[in-house]
Amino acid sequence: MASSAVTHYQFWRDFYRQDLQRWLFLGKTALAALLALWLAYRFQLDSPSTVVITVFIVMQSRNGMVLAKSFYRAIGTIVGSIVALLLVALFPDARIGFLAGLALWVAFCTAGARYFRNFQAYAFVLAGYTAALVGLPAALDPGHAVDIGIARLSDVMLGILVASIVSAVVFPQSLRELLESTAKSRLEHFLGNSLRVLNGGVARADWIVLHLAATQETLQLDNYRSGSFFESAAGRLHNELVGEMIADMMFASGTLHLLNSHIRRLRRVALSPVQEASRELLEQLRKDLEGLRQTIQAGDSALARTHLQGVQERVIDQLSRLREDLHTRLDAAQALALDSLILLLTRYLAEFRRYLESYHRLLYPEQKTASLPLPMTIDEVHDKRWRVSFDRPPTEIIQPLTAAARSLMVVALVSCFWLWTAWPSGPSALIIAVVLVALFSTFPNPVASTRQMGFGILLAFLAAMLFSLEFLPRLQGFLLLALALFPFFLVSPWLLTQSRWAGTAAGFGIFFPQLAVPDNDQPFSYVNMLNTGFAELIAVFLVGIAFFLIFPLGNRWERSRLLERFRTLVRTVASAPLTNLRNRYAAESREYLRLLAATLTPQQQGDAEVLREAMRLDELAEGILQLRILLHARGEEAGEHPLQLYDQDYVEPLLQSIRQRRSEAMSEEDRQRLRATLDAVQHLPEERLDPALHPILPPDALFRVYVHVIASVSRRLSQALEPQDAG
Repeated sequence: MASSAVTHYQFWRDFYRQDLQRWLFLGKTALAALLALWLAYRFQLDSPSTVVITVFIVMQSRNGMVLAKSFYRAIGTIVGSIVALLLVALFPDARIGFLAGLALWVAFCTAGARYFRNFQAYAFVLAGYTAALVGLPAALDPGHAVDIGIARLSDVMLGILVASIVSAVVFPQSLRELLESTAKSRLEHFLGNSLRVLNGGVARADWIVLHLAATQETLQLDNYRSGSFFESAAGRLHNELVGEMIADMMFASGTLHLLNSHIRRLRRVALSPVQEASRELLEQLRKDLEGLRQTIQAGDSALARTHLQGVQERVIDQLSRLREDLHTRLDAAQALALDSLILLLTRYLAEFRRYLESYHRLLYPEQKTASLPLPMTIDEVHDKRWRVSFDRPPTEIIQPLTAAARSLMVVALVSCFWLWTAWPSGPSALIIAVVLVALFSTFPNPVASTRQMGFGILLAFLAAMLFSLEFLPRLQGFLLLALALFPFFLVSPWLLTQSRWAGTAAGFGIFFPQLAVPDNDQPFSYVNMLNTGFAELIAVFLVGIAFFLIFPLGNRWERSRLLERFRTLVRTVASAPLTNLRNRYAAESREYLRLLAATLTPQQQGDAEVLREAMRLDELAEGILQLRILLHARGEEAGEHPLQLYDQDYVEPLLQSIRQRRSEAMSEEDRQRLRATLDAVQHLPEERLDPALHPILPPDALFRVYVHVIASVSRRLSQALEPQDAG
């Protein structure tokens, strides 16, 4: 009986959290679209379909996301309308001049959309294609240009208003719950990755997949964070807390990456004594973290904090005794492997505790718990929190410029074809081309996105033909029209809830209303519907070809350039001032890896090599960062910065080699310098334990571990490049 009750409880809980929320979103979206359509007819607006399209575009599952998207859509629409009217005023009778100005404006907005992310990028996209939506009809009828601009603005603002009110009034769904559930899911996945690492390590190919999944979850969490700013004062507080939690999570993930590589390295026969001696400790830690994951799944983050603190204290004690028992019985390589395991495990637990504290503060901001200090950190971190921001992804000028050039060429080609052939549906095709080329320039895989959008447009075209031929002639009055449209209005939000069909959902939601919704007091034109539908399909085909041929993302040159940017970032890590450097590296490295992986297949040998090099670069940079932080750490025993005495003699030559090297393998001079550094640090005099730096390892051991991590990864990177140079 008790088991049956638990099963029923879990069923209804899952139904409430997933299925009910999904059906509420579908119903609210359809309701908002029908209400907006009724108001558009009531107010005699010129384009009721535009009002409905606006509802489908801005309607999201949570209030904060609706408000954020509405805000930036309003800005983009206003700016785009103003630019369109200025272009018409400058070129009232010069169609070529108008189209040239429009192409330049769309190129500028596409570059801006490529430069930013989240809703800021969306505002640039809107400003670009709104100029086409308003400007092209106005250019064909300059005498009514202002009326056309005002009508467009009125249609969009009504759609925004209706969507915002329905989202806030009808079963409102706060973004806070989604933020917290996504943060919980990310924490559980982090724990799951940790368990796999402690169970013998994760193969590099599998680790790449896990790393990419974590990056996508982090970007999704940051997207929710940017939306929460618009929801309420509590949402703005969450905006700050989520930023702090993402930073702490990235720090812990970086150390987990190093720990995974080291645990896999312990499988070597020469290091088997260390692996055997630590097996029981790692297994016990894995069981502790499994229990911790169950506690988090149960929703008790306070108990999880206490549990993790106890685990950390016990592991430090066990590692200390393990080092005392084994260190004198191991050879130099084995002793170094043991010290590396001790350092990485203790750092991982310290940064995981900090991550868990940030997660707890996100759930209970009213408790105002103090954040834990970063282990072995530098002075500036105590005064200012390290924050991670994804609003502007790391980019170089070539990326916005290539996106702008592509947009310019597409607009020019479609415009020339329209003028040369006097194609009646040319303006419709040009508008769709502008929309798609601006929108998908911000996507990591625009060809796949365009393909999905094209499928959505085809589906919308077929559905519009069915509706207009079978349903529309039999309808009289708005009530019957609403009943007939209702099932069609459910298609787009339903597709949107299936994440892999988001592009298809956008295509159907935008183009079905445009093709099927009748205008005010005008007879429905079947010829116009067919011409517009075919023009849109041709436009999406041309844009897909453009993304495939004109500066295609994911080509060999693009991959090489991204890898070189990654290498440049590693050189920056070796030379730039430390303040905020780890934050910057965490954000930029994940963006480069995301862009690399968007068009790569890990199963293919060439693609796998690219991803492996990216992960080695990530490992190298993390080692350099932690070594440089260690050099600037405050001590208690031997002065303010006890490890800086090693900097000039050992670290500077090592980092100088990394700063100077580009994509080529190590030179013989670099190899000799590396061997000399390793020999020197192997014979450093043993120093006294400094608890401010580490509870187990003395300063010389800490320094030795990170130098060997950097040297090991540098060698593996060089070896991977040598066959290419030889060939």
